[in-house]
Amino acid sequence: MTRFDLRLAFRLQRFEIVGFALLIGLLSIAAVVTAGMLDATGYGAHCWNGTQTPDCEAMGRAFFGIQQTQEPMVQSVLVMLPFLFAGLVGAPLVARELERGTSRLAWSLAPSRLEWFAVRVLPIAVLVFALAFVAGAALDRLLGAISPGTDMANAFDGFGGRGVVLAARATFAFSVGVVAGATMGKVLPALIVTAVVASVGIAGGSYVHGKILAAEAVWVVTDSGTGSPGDLFFDQQVQLADGRRVTWDVAMAQAQPIPQGQPTDPAAGDGLPPGARMMALVVPGTRYQEVELREVGVLAGGSLVAVGLAGIAVRRRRPG
Repeated sequence: MTRFDLRLAFRLQRFEIVGFALLIGLLSIAAVVTAGMLDATGYGAHCWNGTQTPDCEAMGRAFFGIQQTQEPMVQSVLVMLPFLFAGLVGAPLVARELERGTSRLAWSLAPSRLEWFAVRVLPIAVLVFALAFVAGAALDRLLGAISPGTDMANAFDGFGGRGVVLAARATFAFSVGVVAGATMGKVLPALIVTAVVASVGIAGGSYVHGKILAAEAVWVVTDSGTGSPGDLFFDQQVQLADGRRVTWDVAMAQAQPIPQGQPTDPAAGDGLPPGARMMALVVPGTRYQEVELREVGVLAGGSLVAVGLAGIAVRRRRPG
């Protein structure tokens, strides 16, 4: 692939590429700036460890003020942009030339249709992944600021909407757009099909992966009721003194009322039966990178299959 081939690939969709690159870059900067503002408030774990000082109250007001006003807008738009970019450059990539009839001349001049296809698709696929990864890295930083003290490299907070998983999902949406355009040969129908198929595919994959993770979850003792910060929470039960796990309602039915003024046992939880303790069904946050790698691998496989099908469609398509 020559430098001329790369210039040609970018020139065909330079408006979309430049526009979305600027938008993603600006929103990524806004996310990092917002994260810095959240950090600057000083609000953190020391403010919710049971000692609520006037300083912590002031820091909390500033922290939650930023979180409720600036953060939702920046996060929601930045998550959406990579998918819009992927669909708007993926679906027309082949469909536009088929629809206009310019592919006939290109195919007559190119050494092979597959080479013509690869020159147009591969550089844009790399660009889609790169821009989506920039957005994912900025969202990593923002979510880390929203959860002070949480190691985002070992936390399931915002899973799928940040980091390399976001980039892999956007690249999958791009690949769906390419195969839809190559198969249908019309830009508008390909855009509609891309939006539907990519949404259903990502949502369905997330559902299946969630079921797999639920089967891999383990029971852990917890004070918070939802596990440690960063864990992926599924369920909550109470373990009785004899080792049986029961629901909260069953445990409370067996609990003895606590006399007024008598202190409770923090380890057991307010009002639980003697010897009972709270349990949470979680996937530990320490498994995040393993789970992330698994999802990225599946999405990469799906993207390769989609691009391969698009290549077959181009090769088998009639010139007219």
